[in-house]
Amino acid sequence: MASLRLSSYRPKHLAEPPGSSTDPGRRSLLRGGVLSAAALGVGASALASPAAQAAGIHGQDVSGWQGEVDWAAQAAAGSRFAWVKATEGRTYRSPAFNHQYRGAGDAGLVRGGYHFARPDSGGPEEQVDFFLANGGGWSDDGRTLPGMVDFEGYEGLPADYGLGQQEMREWIATFSTRYREATTRRPVIYTNYYWWRDVVGDWTPKNSPLFLAAYQDAAPTRLPGRWWAWELWQYSDSGPFAGDSVRWYGGEDSFARFVGEKDYGAEGI
Repeated sequence: MASLRLSSYRPKHLAEPPGSSTDPGRRSLLRGGVLSAAALGVGASALASPAAQAAGIHGQDVSGWQGEVDWAAQAAAGSRFAWVKATEGRTYRSPAFNHQYRGAGDAGLVRGGYHFARPDSGGPEEQVDFFLANGGGWSDDGRTLPGMVDFEGYEGLPADYGLGQQEMREWIATFSTRYREATTRRPVIYTNYYWWRDVVGDWTPKNSPLFLAAYQDAAPTRLPGRWWAWELWQYSDSGPFAGDSVRWYGGEDSFARFVGEKDYGAEGI
């Protein structure tokens, strides 16, 4: 297998050690606020990056690494939505999930849970069921994001988790189908170009919104598998928001459909 070329990307969603935390002050103003970069604890380069300054709908994803998040500050800075790590594999539940999820919702953000897939530690049906039982569900209430499933490498394990390419495709497809049967929605697929290229190859699960990690200034045009467009772009892990900063591809109407429609039709596949 070709080596992964991830000099500008590193896995962010590994299981957090108990009691761990990071600086929760990585945020900035995207739309006409008054807080300075120094006051927010964000470097000037993060504030000035073209991705952060681009017009549109911005949000974030967080995990236990962020600890207690000042969600009011995230909302004031322009964050509209947040995915919160709920589970990993078939046994790990983030101890930060409850307060992060509630806090995001109380601040007015649309919020949802995400699952870090571990194909080495249990079948996809088992992992979907565990995810759904621990915060990963969806409802058409207009304020709950569909579940997101994170596919990337894990430190200390083979990039392919010991599965062949076809086995990995079947694992992903089964996870997606199981989630849709339970919620009427396909899960959002989070990944990066190189991991998908080397492990999954020229294939994409049916009607699955792409959440692409690509830490760069310009919107990504190199896409994994058979996607022809991304729906969500994770453009930074160093601000403007706590955790990872994310941009939605479209405007208000498309975002409302994404949040609220049963069996939503993905833009890029």
